[in-house]
Amino acid sequence: MSRDIVEVKVVTGKARYVDARTETLYIDGQEWMSAAPLCECPEDAILERDLLGPSDFVDLLESFLKEHKGKKVRFVYEDEPEEDEE
Repeated sequence: MSRDIVEVKVVTGKARYVDARTETLYIDGQEWMSAAPLCECPEDAILERDLLGPSDFVDLLESFLKEHKGKKVRFVYEDEPEEDEE
């Protein structure tokens, strides 16, 4: 990929134990954040681990704009491959 183009990719998947969606954000192949239903790990809701909010997004956006100033951005959306159930 050209160094003048930044790839921002959102990969959508399915949670393991429930019929719910997950999403992972990658910037130039590096994972930046992910979101999944709290029913897989309810203690996250209590301890506030792995929860993303506006301040997390602002920090990411600020870092992104500083690091990639002047570059073009290519947005990619794809589904995670489905796992075969045995």
